[in-house]
Amino acid sequence: QVGRSTESPIDFVVTDTISGSQNNDEAQITQSTISRFACRIVCDRNPPYTARIFAAGFDSSKNIFLGEKAAKWKNPDGHMDGLTTNGVLVMHPKGGFTEESKPGVWREISVCGDVYTLRETRSAQQRGKLV
Repeated sequence: QVGRSTESPIDFVVTDTISGSQNNDEAQITQSTISRFACRIVCDRNPPYTARIFAAGFDSSKNIFLGEKAAKWKNPDGHMDGLTTNGVLVMHPKGGFTEESKPGVWREISVCGDVYTLRETRSAQQRGKLV
């Protein structure tokens, strides 16, 4: 589990710094664009070795945790889905992960692991289009 919180459910703590800092002494923490409980990455250790990313975090009771301001909706199948307040964004480079690869298109991941186009703004209540 990835996020900016230092609470025990978080395995990898990520923080923001001001861009352009030349070294750690100059790095300053800014208002974070990383959610407290940003996402969970689940990887199969057996073939076919699939990896899934789920936006939002899980609290100590293993329940999904989203902030009050996070976009939420009910899918046609009746399941609830949503986006973290700041979004969990992924980009798959064109040409794969090689020295010749070029940036790809940024997408946003939902709580249920669905992939959407980016919202108008990072914290907009309206989700992008399902990809």
